[in-house]
Amino acid sequence: MNASFNQSILAQIMRTSPNSVSRAITTLGIEPIESETSHNKRYTVESARKITDHLFASTKRPIKQCTQVFYNFKGGTGKTSLCYQVSTHLALLGFRVLALDLDPQGHLSHALGLAEDWNGPTIYDILIHDLPLEDALLSVTDGFDLLPANISMTRIEVPLSSKTKREEKLRLLLDPIKDQYDFIIMDTNPTISTLNMNALVASDRVNIVCETQPFSLNGLRVLVDEMISFYEDMRTEPNYCIIPNKYEIKTASAQEVLGALRNQYGHTVLSAVVRKSEDINVANKKHLPIAAFCKSKSPAFEDVMDLVHTLIEQSQNISQSTNKVA
Repeated sequence: MNASFNQSILAQIMRTSPNSVSRAITTLGIEPIESETSHNKRYTVESARKITDHLFASTKRPIKQCTQVFYNFKGGTGKTSLCYQVSTHLALLGFRVLALDLDPQGHLSHALGLAEDWNGPTIYDILIHDLPLEDALLSVTDGFDLLPANISMTRIEVPLSSKTKREEKLRLLLDPIKDQYDFIIMDTNPTISTLNMNALVASDRVNIVCETQPFSLNGLRVLVDEMISFYEDMRTEPNYCIIPNKYEIKTASAQEVLGALRNQYGHTVLSAVVRKSEDINVANKKHLPIAAFCKSKSPAFEDVMDLVHTLIEQSQNISQSTNKVA
C-alpha cells in the first residue's frame, strides 16, 4: 500500500483522540515522513500500524471469529469492494490480516496492487497440486498478506470436486495458520461452486453483501435458503450477517428494500449500512483504502469505518455471533 496518514485520520480510524495518538507516537519513538511539514506530519503504513497496534488492535485480541468470507452468488452487489475496504482497514488498525482472493477475475488482487496479467500461484496450485501455502503468499505490507487469484483458477472445479471431503479442503488448509493472523478475509466469485462451498465451511462468519435493490432482495432469499440447507447437510450451523450496500437514502425503492431486509432477517442485518458513494469507486481505481485519500466527513469513510468496527466488535466473542440457525 503506497499511502501515508496524519495523526487526525489515525485517530478517526481508531475512534480515539488525536492526543492519544500523539502520546503513542512519542512513546514508540516513531518518526514522520521526512518531507512532510511540521504542522501536517504524516506516517507510513508501517508506522501507522505500529501506532494502531499499540493503541487499538492489542486491546481487541483475541479475535474469536477469525476466518470470514464475503459472499453472494449475485454479481454487482459490491462484495469485492467491501472485502477490500474491510481487509485494508483491519490491517491499518494494527491487526494481522490474510486476504484470500478466491475469484478467478482477481479483482481483490488487482485492488491490492497486482497487475491484471499476474500469473503466479493461486489456491488452485495449493489445493490441487499441493503447493505449500507459504509459497503462494505475497506481502502487501508488514502484517498483511495476500493469496492472489488469476484466471487459472477457472480450472479448479473439476479436480476439486473429485477429491474426498471436497468441501473441507480449505478449512484443513487454514485451521493450522489461524494463530498467525487476527483475521483471514476471503473474497468469493458470484457463483455456487465447490470452491465457494469450501469458503463457507472454512469460515467462522459469513458476511453476505446485499445491494439495496429489489432484485437483490429476491436473490437473497434463495441464497440464504441454499446456504442454510448446505450447512444442514454439513451438520453444522451458519453464522452469518447481511450487509446492506449501495444504499440511496433518497430512493423509495432502497428504503423499501432496507425495511424488508430488517423485517425478514431481523438482527442478522447489520446496523452499519453502506451508502452508495463515488469515493468507493475512486478507492478501487486508486488501489487505496478510503482512509488514505478521502475527506474526514466523507459518507464512504464514515460507513466503511462503521462497518469495520461493527465486524470487529461482533468478531471478538463467539457468543456475539450474529445468527445461529438450529
